[in-house]
Amino acid sequence: MNHMNTPSSAVRPPHTPAHTPAQPWLLVPALFTALTLVAGGLSYAASDLPRSPLWFSLPYLLPLGLTALTWRRPRTPAQRTNRIVAGSIGATLALVCAKAVEAVLIGVGLALWLTYGD
Repeated sequence: MNHMNTPSSAVRPPHTPAHTPAQPWLLVPALFTALTLVAGGLSYAASDLPRSPLWFSLPYLLPLGLTALTWRRPRTPAQRTNRIVAGSIGATLALVCAKAVEAVLIGVGLALWLTYGD
């Protein structure tokens, strides 16, 4: 076989496959999804939100959205790192989400009380 007319990038050693299969990426998103759900459940159960209207739990969509980003298959090492960071932030936000919602509600209630009085 004459390789003189072909570019060097087109010549592969015979043992190198033409397509390298992507590394499995199911463990990372599954782990972050489980962590986010457990953290959100613990946070919600430890707060006063279960006795509140259901729509007070809507801020949990942000941590779930960040965790959902981990399910996109990374194509580069930088994307892999970004997906792991997004999952970490999502799980952490889920853990503190209920207390943050309570703090915002207390702040709004206090501002309304200071503005309008009794």
